[in-house]
Amino acid sequence: MSNLLPDNDLKILVIGAGVSGLTTAICLREVGFRVVIVADRFAPDLTSIVAGALWEWPPAVCGSHGAPRSLERSKNWCMTTYNKFKKIHAEFGSEETGLYLKDAYFYFKDVLENRPTELRKMNELKDKVDGFERGLQIVKETIDLSFKGGIKDAYKHMAPTTNTDVYLKWLLQQVKEIGCEIIQEKITVNVVQNEQELLRRFNAKAIVNCAGLGSIATTGDTSMYPLRGALVRVKNLGGVVTDAHCISHEESSANEQDIVYIVPRGDDLVVLGGLTQQDQWSTDLSLEVPIIRQMYDGCLEFLQELRELPLDEKEPVRTGLRPLTEENVCVERVLNTHVFYNYGHGGSGVTLSWGCSQEIVQLVQEMLREEANPVALDSNKIDRNKQTVFMLHDLLPSKTDFKHIRDNRNLVLLCSREGLSKVIPSQYQHLDLVRIVEPYNLQNLLQTYQQIKTDYKLLDDNCRIVTNDEYSVLLAAQLREALNLVGDRPTMIRQFTDKSYLKSTLKNSLIRVPNYLIFAQEQYRKEPVSYLNFVLEELGNHIFIKPVSGSGSEKTRRIHTVDDLKAWCDSNVDSNEEFEFNEFIKGQLYNTSVVIKNGQPGYFAACKQYRPNDEFIYGHQIGNIVVREEDPEFRKLWQFSSDTLQSLEHGHPKNGVLNIDFFLEEGSEEPILIEVAARTPGGLVSRMFDIYQGVRLNELHLQLQIGDSPDIILKDRNEWKYSASSIHPKQDGVVTAIEKPILESDVEVYWQIYLEQRLKESQSTRDVAIAIILSNHDFSTLQGDYEVANSTNFYNIK
Repeated sequence: MSNLLPDNDLKILVIGAGVSGLTTAICLREVGFRVVIVADRFAPDLTSIVAGALWEWPPAVCGSHGAPRSLERSKNWCMTTYNKFKKIHAEFGSEETGLYLKDAYFYFKDVLENRPTELRKMNELKDKVDGFERGLQIVKETIDLSFKGGIKDAYKHMAPTTNTDVYLKWLLQQVKEIGCEIIQEKITVNVVQNEQELLRRFNAKAIVNCAGLGSIATTGDTSMYPLRGALVRVKNLGGVVTDAHCISHEESSANEQDIVYIVPRGDDLVVLGGLTQQDQWSTDLSLEVPIIRQMYDGCLEFLQELRELPLDEKEPVRTGLRPLTEENVCVERVLNTHVFYNYGHGGSGVTLSWGCSQEIVQLVQEMLREEANPVALDSNKIDRNKQTVFMLHDLLPSKTDFKHIRDNRNLVLLCSREGLSKVIPSQYQHLDLVRIVEPYNLQNLLQTYQQIKTDYKLLDDNCRIVTNDEYSVLLAAQLREALNLVGDRPTMIRQFTDKSYLKSTLKNSLIRVPNYLIFAQEQYRKEPVSYLNFVLEELGNHIFIKPVSGSGSEKTRRIHTVDDLKAWCDSNVDSNEEFEFNEFIKGQLYNTSVVIKNGQPGYFAACKQYRPNDEFIYGHQIGNIVVREEDPEFRKLWQFSSDTLQSLEHGHPKNGVLNIDFFLEEGSEEPILIEVAARTPGGLVSRMFDIYQGVRLNELHLQLQIGDSPDIILKDRNEWKYSASSIHPKQDGVVTAIEKPILESDVEVYWQIYLEQRLKESQSTRDVAIAIILSNHDFSTLQGDYEVANSTNFYNIK
């Protein structure tokens, strides 16, 4: 690589120094950008060096790569890397770079014509790689064709292999030689929320996040998870193993470890693998662990040459955590920002490295071209003949899958910067336009809407304003009113965003609400003692304080003594925020969801909460479990929910989802309403009902607001799967260990922490460490697992 590179004086910040970060830095520098790499670790202390690093056409033998869009893009990315590796090898050789060009053999236990997926993969790659051959005649004599049921088909081709210990050092040397700046520092802030600060601090034009599993923090991508891999390392004495050998996992096999993966790493070492374990964080594996022994023995049984080779006594087993997301690789521009993502490569980081990095370069250059011609709008972004839906989003995690509401319409996201950071990157593909609105208020939203309307010549009659964000519900109604667009108005919606106003609208109804007072700051200033006595007389000694507007149990407080009350009042007497004092209710808390379609209830679901949400900010897990239709309280929950909606003074939306929280009081079992929200339930509850009965509340809510008339179709009853959730708060300290929940029920885990991350304790239910969904056809088993999940800590801190 030449030192005589073009220079355009624009600097790019690259976060991360694994194979993706270093390769991205080189590609950016080669087209003229100045580059600063910021990372807390460099080779050899990286996940990248654990990789088996055999180039493979996707999906890889040891990967977990199946999302259609990512899979198709990966085919181009891997070929870019294939050709680049050949060039690097020709220019620098193996000894300097750690790159080797070897034959790789792939074996199958049936002829490929009987395995359509593998046949398609072979047909895609055979004309693109060097040295392709197929048939059992290519199999070497030392391979036992009767291995575990017999080898029935095989093919081989030249595949680059990488000694990552050498290759990562070579890459690092390259970035130094071509003039990249290197800073050793750990960036843990969300790069979208902190974009401007990072750009200013590093004098950069753009940010590329290549932080691997650290992207859980830097991007907020809740779809990320670790894919644990391990390699047994043996010395290649005499260079007897010259080729790579692979057998993929059999989908029909109940054996977790039936992969054969044998790759010579240079001339002196062979790595043996096959381990692919989702959501496992511990890297403390050795040959004493049964699955590692099984992996090692399987490779020795398959390839005779290995049996006489000694283990690498310095490091017989090397374990690492591959970063992956639900939609696999994430190579994206965060729309309407100077932030780019290049992470989530799973076990294919080396194979995809040059292709992904080249695409990042293209995306950065495309951004610069757009900024050079700000007036030249891309007419393909918005089709004025289609309906345009403006979705508002501020603070809550976005759990909507936009592909379900795409349906031949334009989707425009108007959001705060924090709101954009809450959208999972795999959803960007479904958005036509994104505009960050800062400050996020009615005036700026209105101005942004009008600008987009003018730029794309939109008609108001063909536009809709919708939201599923608690903090945007009232703004959406105000925006509709200001623009005279179809949809609910502030007079109605205020009931669902102002807790005190809701109570006042129900004062003449039979719906019981807690006794309450609004914190009278001026009265407290003048007569603090008499005011405290008045509050205690009205509400009793046990009081629950919460903001009049807001959600997530943020700034809530339990009061049990007059001293507690006085201390709280002293701290908040000058606050600009309005607070409400409520009598403290003891009982069982429930949450219900009612889908309203054309003014009539179309679906009802209920769940029982493990403990009240405010306990989350005191360090306790919170959770929900479905209430079945046959459960004794189900009818009562439905009746009270129905009565509440009918009692609302200003009515309720004719189309959408309404969410209701209430207690059944301890002793009397009388329902006491806490709040009603014009949105879907928070946390994982919507996902629970999707698993349980097949109803997607998040998508239904937006479709109904838009004006669609979606059918509400439940799964067949014999397919219902009972579900529950458990959400774990963050604690102060550094994460030292994370444990995958192992339970009888099926488990989905959403990680929002990673190893060695420094945490601060949760201040609201948005500050999640781990979120868990449980599901089981047997309700009693689910209940037992639900108790375990909500009483077990799955991570340690120090």
